[in-house]
Amino acid sequence: MKRNYIEGEWINALMRAFTNLGLDTQAIIQDLPGFEGQGFISGQRLDVGSARQMWHRADLQACDPLLGLKAGGSLDYRAVGVLTPVIWHSPTVRAALNNIATFQTLISESGAYKITDKQKPQANRPILDHLVCEYIPTPNVVPVNPHQVLAVVSGTLGIIHAISNGQVQAKTLQVPAAFKQSINTNLLEKALNEQQIKCQVHSQGEHFSLTFSHEHLDIPLPGCDAHLYEINKSYAEDLLRTKRAGLALIDSVKEVIIQQGYSLATIEDVQTQLGLHSRTLQRNLLEQGTRFRQIKEELLKDQAIHLLISKKLSINAVAQQLGYSETSAFHRAFKTWSGVTPKQFCNIRHF
Repeated sequence: MKRNYIEGEWINALMRAFTNLGLDTQAIIQDLPGFEGQGFISGQRLDVGSARQMWHRADLQACDPLLGLKAGGSLDYRAVGVLTPVIWHSPTVRAALNNIATFQTLISESGAYKITDKQKPQANRPILDHLVCEYIPTPNVVPVNPHQVLAVVSGTLGIIHAISNGQVQAKTLQVPAAFKQSINTNLLEKALNEQQIKCQVHSQGEHFSLTFSHEHLDIPLPGCDAHLYEINKSYAEDLLRTKRAGLALIDSVKEVIIQQGYSLATIEDVQTQLGLHSRTLQRNLLEQGTRFRQIKEELLKDQAIHLLISKKLSINAVAQQLGYSETSAFHRAFKTWSGVTPKQFCNIRHF
């Protein structure tokens, strides 16, 4: 479960950042799984939808166009665990960016960078002109909050500035046009400049992205320890392999739950379909910081929200599609997940 400790430390660091910004963290984490008191239980797994709900609640409380920048900039580098030494000892900025993209899911499953080299036409042959780091959100019934991504992107800007001693700056930060009311690009650019990060901020496109000139990307970074780099990178790769195997198991469990009719599915169904002994299945899920019941409730909640909000089905129809024999049982279950009834949920702006 070591990879879950990394995610848990990130979440707890985020809670401390919200507290320092004067936000009510108890309200932010209310009814979300994995929390105890004011903090996240070490070793537990927080699903993508719940992580995004935290940010939507924080955004509604703060009403701050720079929330993501402030929260992301105040996080301790230790919050990203093994990723810190991997980045700090990366031989070049290009390697550091690729490592961030590769190992990002160790911290959060909400999205990841896609890195693309762009070419510039020339008379003889095209040459590499710039590199684009585009943040692609993970598909989920709960949409990503712009400040959640801004925290990640501004953190990337900060660490690249630090490891290159200010020699490498992003040319542009692109904020999706859909978020122009949530994030003031002029204020953001001014705030970044005050942090000595010279970066133009534009509102356009579908995703957040950073553009870097190829100049200096492949120049060796000073102070790197190649031995430490290889040790920590190997460790991170091992954690990532284990996490991917765990996520594959969770996805397989979800597929069985869907096949068996959501609420009608039992752990015995999963054992039979996957050919796993009861103790083996439960042990493997515990190693991922979760249980069958938690996965089932996560899936039921996501599907219920999708049918209620996106498909706009009636509460009775949703209860029927999720396999509940009585609508009242669905009401009770939904209130347990969300703290409100399905009708109240539809009338409240959650994200």
